[in-house]
Amino acid sequence: MVEVELDGKHYRLDNGQHLLLGAYTQTLELMHTVGVAPSSAFSQSSFAISYPDGWHLAAARLPAPWHLAVGIARARKIAWTHRWALAAWVQRQRRRNWSVPNDMPAAELFADHPVQLLRRLWRPLCLAALNVELEQASARIFLNVLRDSLGAEEPASRLLQPRVDLSALFPEAAVRWLLARGGNVRLHCMVRQVHPLPDQNACRVLLRDGTSMIGPVVLALPPERAAALLDGGQIALAATVAALRRLRSAPICTVYLRYEPKAALRQPLYALLDDPGCKHYGQWVFDRAAFDRAMEGILSVVISGSGSHLGLSRQALGHCVAQQLRQELGLPSPREHFTIIEKHATLIPSPDLQRPGSALPVAGLFLAGDAAKSPYPSTIEGSVRSGIEAARQLTRDAQQSKLPSQR
Repeated sequence: MVEVELDGKHYRLDNGQHLLLGAYTQTLELMHTVGVAPSSAFSQSSFAISYPDGWHLAAARLPAPWHLAVGIARARKIAWTHRWALAAWVQRQRRRNWSVPNDMPAAELFADHPVQLLRRLWRPLCLAALNVELEQASARIFLNVLRDSLGAEEPASRLLQPRVDLSALFPEAAVRWLLARGGNVRLHCMVRQVHPLPDQNACRVLLRDGTSMIGPVVLALPPERAAALLDGGQIALAATVAALRRLRSAPICTVYLRYEPKAALRQPLYALLDDPGCKHYGQWVFDRAAFDRAMEGILSVVISGSGSHLGLSRQALGHCVAQQLRQELGLPSPREHFTIIEKHATLIPSPDLQRPGSALPVAGLFLAGDAAKSPYPSTIEGSVRSGIEAARQLTRDAQQSKLPSQR
């Protein structure tokens, strides 16, 4: 979360535009546990992709598989031949349980697909979910996301837009929940070293302020940072360190634009046709006031993955996005804009991606977050699930260490 002043007014903005799915069951359950009511924390809508030119595809509020079938039938500006191709593709994936025997680039899943569907449906969904182009993405991971959202019951495909910034949505509530139960939360206290103590089923953690702690450790860190802490000469961890250092990351840019309140969009969210050759880089635009009235006049535009836009200054990129919104949506010039670039926002979910498991090969040491093994790409749900798995492994090991030895 960052504090930004736009046109004389202060805003709390996320360092990227977040959108969750109804399929994020573990995330929603964990939020409920710490006292956050998902029904009030999110603005919920049916899955839909709409473009400013009227191209539209949305799931219907019906039981599966009718939510997709009726949605395809009701689509706008999509040729009937393309609708049949889409329906046939979805049916094939259902028969195959949304899986492939061998991983491959996700682009190969759509080798015989109509170009318009690739351009307006599958590529945008891949960029939104995996943050890379179809050619870079793992088909297996992409299918996992589609299976658990569009391929599941209709509520799983719904779009959940937070009404508040991400810090207020979960982390702040989680800290309060932990403190109320006697937990010790230390923020902005960097870990300098982690020394495994296998005979104690624990680690010694040295903090930047010179203090240390001993106990089981769960590392929920970016891969390079986790590798640096684990690279202390432990032969058992050499393969883990090497695997973490092979992981690569992809960027996300978010451009926030401040308009007059009357410049609101006709609907909360539009997909955009990016075209770097025309300096059109935006892929999605959100009207923030549709979810939070305090954000009246604020639009956010998302640019996923790498591209020529990264060669521009933040100011120049914001100007290009403003020009794109003027041409595609007829918007006036914004009063001001502010660009956030996360250079290492997500892992690149390449085919046959290898990530270490939650239980590392040294007692008392566990891994969570994007760097840990998961069926999902770098998403909030993936991180929550890996964290829960690490907690289960830690609890199991702690219980086993208390058992009397068998003679």
